[in-house]
Amino acid sequence: MSGVSDRRPESFSPALAWVVVLASLAFAVFGLGQAVREDRAADRAAAGDGRAGAFVAESRSCGRGGCFWYGTFTPDGAPQDGTSGVRLRGVDADAVARGDRVPALDVGAHDSVYAADGSPERGEAVSALVFGLVFGAIGLVGAAVLALRTPWAELPGRLRAFDPADALRSRARELFTADRWGWSAWGPSAVPVKIVRAPARTCGWALAYPFVLPAAIGSAWAGSELLLHDDPAGFDELLFNLFLAAALAVPVTLAVQIGRMLLLRPRLRVLDDEIVIRDGVLLWKAARIRRADIAAVRATGESSGAYLGADGHAELTPFREPLNLDLLLRTGVRLPGRRRRWGNWIWLIHPGMDRRLADRPLLPRRGERYRRISLRVSDPERVAGDLRRWLGVPETPPRQPGFEPADHFLHGRRAVHTGTGDRSITIKETSPQPVLAEIANDGAARLRVLAGRTGLRPGAPPTSVPGGASARFVVDGGARLRVKAAGAWTVAFGDAETARAFDRTISGRGCDVVGYEGPPGIGILTEGGADEVLLRGPDLTLRHSVGQVVPVERRGPQPAALASVCSFAVPTGAVLEVRADGDWTIEILPLRQIPDTPDLLVGPGADHVHPFGASSVQGAHPAVLLYTGPSARLETSFLGKGGFTVHRLTEGLAPADDDGAPIDLQPWTLLQVGTSGSGRWRLRAAITAGTDRHTESGLEEGAPAR
Repeated sequence: MSGVSDRRPESFSPALAWVVVLASLAFAVFGLGQAVREDRAADRAAAGDGRAGAFVAESRSCGRGGCFWYGTFTPDGAPQDGTSGVRLRGVDADAVARGDRVPALDVGAHDSVYAADGSPERGEAVSALVFGLVFGAIGLVGAAVLALRTPWAELPGRLRAFDPADALRSRARELFTADRWGWSAWGPSAVPVKIVRAPARTCGWALAYPFVLPAAIGSAWAGSELLLHDDPAGFDELLFNLFLAAALAVPVTLAVQIGRMLLLRPRLRVLDDEIVIRDGVLLWKAARIRRADIAAVRATGESSGAYLGADGHAELTPFREPLNLDLLLRTGVRLPGRRRRWGNWIWLIHPGMDRRLADRPLLPRRGERYRRISLRVSDPERVAGDLRRWLGVPETPPRQPGFEPADHFLHGRRAVHTGTGDRSITIKETSPQPVLAEIANDGAARLRVLAGRTGLRPGAPPTSVPGGASARFVVDGGARLRVKAAGAWTVAFGDAETARAFDRTISGRGCDVVGYEGPPGIGILTEGGADEVLLRGPDLTLRHSVGQVVPVERRGPQPAALASVCSFAVPTGAVLEVRADGDWTIEILPLRQIPDTPDLLVGPGADHVHPFGASSVQGAHPAVLLYTGPSARLETSFLGKGGFTVHRLTEGLAPADDDGAPIDLQPWTLLQVGTSGSGRWRLRAAITAGTDRHTESGLEEGAPAR
C-alpha cells in the first residue's frame, strides 16, 4: 500500500493568499479610480466645461450596452490635434447618421467625447464603482483573515534575524554551484541509467512548441512596447497597463517552461558513494542521495507495495504516468523541489481535467522529507539489479526467521486405518502431539467424522467428506473419532510432512491442511471462502485461530493499494488448517523488513497491512495492523456475538508468546487480529501523559481497517 503521507491534501499557501489579497486590492483601486474619473467627466459634460470641437461620425457599433458612433474629433482652432477612433457619448445613436458633424466637448474621458447639447452618462461610473467595491471587499476581508492568522509577535524577531547581505551571499553561492546548473549530473556513471518520460506527451508538447514560441516572442514585444513606449493618462491606466503586461508574460513563461522540459533532459548519475539526480522541470538544482541513506531499490512488479512510515513519497515526473523504479530510503531526505504547492506547469493536469486533484503526481516540495522516490527509467529490472549490486545487497534477500523445525513422534511414519461403515478410531493415549488425519471416502455416500471423548478441537464443526473425495484435518493427541459411512474408507495419521506444501498460491476444496515453505508474508483469500483458518506450528500445535476469512474481491470497488478487508500473517514453516465447505484459493504475499529499518516494510504483502497511530482502528474481519504511534498500552473492545483475539507479531510474522499478558505497543509493532462470530472489534492505543505524539500516522479516530 502506499505510504501514510501518500496523496494527502495540500495546504493553502499563505504567500499565495497574500498575492490574491493584494491583487484584489489592486483591482479595487483600478475600479474605484475609473469610477471617479467617469463621474468627473459626466459632471464636466453637464456643466458644459471642456474643450469644444466637432465630431464626424464614421462607424456605428452595437453591443449589450446599446449602440455608439465612432469617428474623428477635431478641436476648434487646432485641426492638427484631431483624434480618430473616438466614441460619441450623450446623444441617441439613432439621431446621428454617417458623415454628420456633431458639436462635441472633450471632458477628459478616455477615448470618448460628449455631445455639446447631450445629457451626461453615469452608467459606466456605476459599473466601475460596483467592480471596485466588490474586489475591495474581497481584499479587505482576506487581509483581515490573514492578519488574524499571522503571528505578528514573531515578525520582529524574524526581521532582526534576516541579514540581507548574508542572504545575497547565500543566493550567489547557490547560483554558481555545480548542482544549480546540473554539471554534477554529467560524466560517467557507475550504473547506466536513463530517465525517460511518456513519449506521447513529450512529443505532443514538442509539436506544440513551434506555435508557443512565436506567441511568446510576440507577447514579449507587445509587453515591452506597452511598458516602455505607452504614456498612460492616469494612475488607473498605468495600473491597467501593468496588468496587461503581466497577462502577456504568461505565454513567455509557458515557452520557457516547455523549452526547459524539452532541452534539459533529466539525468541520473551513480558515483562511488552517492546518486546525483538532475531534473530541470521539478528540481531547482541537482539532488544528492548518499548510498548509506538508501535502504533498498525495487522495480515495479518485482516487489510491489511498501509502507514508508511517517515521511512521504515523491514522484519525479511532470506527467501522470506509471513509474517503474523506487528508491527506498532509511531516513527522510530533503529534495530541492521548486517553490510550488499544486504545481504551475500546465502539463501537470494534462489530460484528465475531471480527475481529483489528489490524482496528480506527488511532486517534491522544498523543505519536506521523503522516504520513497519514484522514477521512470528504461529497463527497470536491469537498473534495479545493478543498483542493488552497487549497494552491496544480495539479489535474494535473506529469509526472515519464522517457525523453527520441530520433531514429531510420527516423523517418517504413518498410521493407516481402513474400514467399512461406522467405526470408532482411538489415537493412542501416549501420543504427545496433535496429528494430521487424512480421510478418504471410497464410497458413494457422504462420510461424516464426529468428535469423540476429546476428539477434534472443542467447538470445531464435524468433518463431512463427499463420496469419492478426501479431507485433511488436525486431531489432538489421545482423541477418539467416530466415522459414520455407508461404504469403505481409509484414515491415515501422520505429521506435518504429509500436508500439501506450497510457497505462494494454493487451492483446495473443503477441509485441508497445507504447509507453507515460502518467505514470511500476508495471506489473503482470492477465491471462495473459509469458515475458519487455523495457524499451526511445524509440530501441528495450535498457535491461534484467524477466524472466518473472506476473499479480497468482496471489498467493493476499492483500489488494490488499500489495506485488505481480511488478511492474516503467515511465517515461514507455518501449517494452515483450512475449514471450508467449497472451493478456496489462498495466496501468500511476501513481506519483509529492511535490516536496521523497522518502519520500512517492502513486498506485495505491504498492500494488505493497515497502519494506525495514536487514534483508534476498527473492523469486522481478521486483519494485520502496523502500529506507528509512540509507546502505549493497547486497549480493546468488541461489539457483537463471539469475540476476537490480538497477537503481537515477531520480525518473522510469527505470533509472539505473550502468555495472554496485556500488549504494550512500541513504534512499528505488527499485530494480528483474529475473529470468531460476528461483530466489530476496536483497538485503541492508550498513551500515558507526557508521551510524545509526533509519530502518529494521521488516521482519523475510528478509522476502519478496510
